[in-house]
Amino acid sequence: MEQNLTAPTERIEKIVAELRKHTAQEAYTLKIEPDRTPTIFDSKFGGQPYWDLSKPYPTDPTGEKLLLLAQINFDTAEVDAPLPQTGMLQFFIAKDDVFGLDFDAPDRQETFRVVYHERIDRSVTEEQIRALGIEQETELTPVFREVVVSMHRETAYINPECCHFDEIMVKVIEQVCGQTPDEADWDDALTDAENEYLYDTLDSGGHWMLGYPYFTQSDPRECTEEYERYDTLLFQMDSDMGDDGEDYVLWGDSGVGNFFIAREDLEKQDFSKVLYNWDCC
Repeated sequence: MEQNLTAPTERIEKIVAELRKHTAQEAYTLKIEPDRTPTIFDSKFGGQPYWDLSKPYPTDPTGEKLLLLAQINFDTAEVDAPLPQTGMLQFFIAKDDVFGLDFDAPDRQETFRVVYHERIDRSVTEEQIRALGIEQETELTPVFREVVVSMHRETAYINPECCHFDEIMVKVIEQVCGQTPDEADWDDALTDAENEYLYDTLDSGGHWMLGYPYFTQSDPRECTEEYERYDTLLFQMDSDMGDDGEDYVLWGDSGVGNFFIAREDLEKQDFSKVLYNWDCC
């Protein structure tokens, strides 16, 4: 009988099982609903936002109105704390060729904004929103077209791109294999096939709230102690070339966008301090 060369080894299966055991976290995936017609009150990617007309609409430093990247309606989403139980959470980006990313200060909300409305005013009309003059320039946003999204509870697990993965992985290898690899070179303790299985099995791509972030390059929170406080993935929007042949989201060359927040700020529903980053291959 021919040997199945792609079958995972017993030891890598044990390693993955231990990683999942120690890092399991309740989170929510966001699924695109292409057959639904979006309104200003839906959870969605792109398009015309809901807006509380008693508030000034967010702008960049030049006065240009920001574009809606995504909004989540917690009046209709079934989620648990620390996410809000009511209201609308919105993510806006500047109309530029880097999607509002500030490379020098990615937590300075000038070219992007995270806005939370504790109460949704259902008397606001789409005509009133259009009268605000928010341009819909899809070439300056990763979202190709406005689309409704729905939230689904799912267990998330850490992946090798996350900060703190290395230290956790070393402990797991010690437990499973009885050896202590160097934290920076833990992958040397595994075969190429085992490393490939690990990365494939623990992939965290897709659209998420909470859980563990995915990166095509590196975790920006590892760059400086200043960003370590952003310990919680608030929202991840991944590039999404739909199975139906439609392109929905594209960050550069098939990248991913992330918004991070401190857990204590999320619990207080304080969205004034958020770290925004996106990268691509």
